[in-house]
Amino acid sequence: MSFQQIEAFYWVVVLGSFAAAADHLCVTQSTISMRIRELEKHLGVELFDRSSRVAQPTATALELMQYARRLLGLNTELKQKIMSAQAFTGQVRIGVAEIVSLTWLPKFIEAVSSTFPRVRLEIDQMLTSDLMSHIRKGAFDLIIAPGREPEPGLNTASLGFVEFSWMASPRLGLGGAKRTAQDISEQAVIGLARQSYHHATIEDWFRKGHAYSYYQVRCTSMLVAASMVTSGVGCAYLPINCFSHEIEAGRLELIDTDIDPHVGVITALSADEMDPLVFRIAGLAFEASDFPDKRVLERRSGASSCMRAGPGLPDPARTRA
Repeated sequence: MSFQQIEAFYWVVVLGSFAAAADHLCVTQSTISMRIRELEKHLGVELFDRSSRVAQPTATALELMQYARRLLGLNTELKQKIMSAQAFTGQVRIGVAEIVSLTWLPKFIEAVSSTFPRVRLEIDQMLTSDLMSHIRKGAFDLIIAPGREPEPGLNTASLGFVEFSWMASPRLGLGGAKRTAQDISEQAVIGLARQSYHHATIEDWFRKGHAYSYYQVRCTSMLVAASMVTSGVGCAYLPINCFSHEIEAGRLELIDTDIDPHVGVITALSADEMDPLVFRIAGLAFEASDFPDKRVLERRSGASSCMRAGPGLPDPARTRA
């Protein structure tokens, strides 16, 4: 009986299929099948009911899961404490939201590459809803995206908060006075896709303000939205720090509204994740993030609050301006 067999068995049960386990472990489905057959032969029991297309664990398999989880947990603890960074190998699949790509993603990649020189990163950018779906299906090892703590079934940690604001070209004359949802709804709104994290926030704000927004355009990229706003097409809800140069140059203007500007960003991995490398890389994401703690943002506006640390990662309560 090998560790790889136990690992394959664990992920088949967690993810519900041999194919999903193969994708998660970056091996072929035939390799997973072989490891399960070898484990069954060694133990002298059947671990899965093969009468249907679903990998249905037997009662014996469910009992074995208790031991598998403990074995993998001990392996994680051992590697966390003993194994050098240079000894880690393999591939880690990471999904990121555009807000990360536009800010500190290069710094994060450099930190991972220098810390784990033998590890290869596979990075995809997606909308938040797609990232959440992929991490729950085991298609990613780690995601970095807008979100809240806690998320059911996921191990999350806060990376700070991003300040958003409605923005427009100064030519539209929306700066200065405070604007209501009704005021914004009278403009052509450059909206993000319905699947984006911010869509529900914006729609809720309009609804509470008894306004209906007319979307001139919907797109999946904040860069595209900002480009259209700069040209005077309409207004959009965008992250301030990503477009600070355009604001300073007078190409974009902040619009004062009462919408909550704080959008949290988190790392998320499966609550069943046991790979110590994934946990270490999640820690590097925390170190690389330059998003400030919400308390820093609130102190700037004269408010005060507090935020708890995410499980298993450094306390984000330290000041990061």
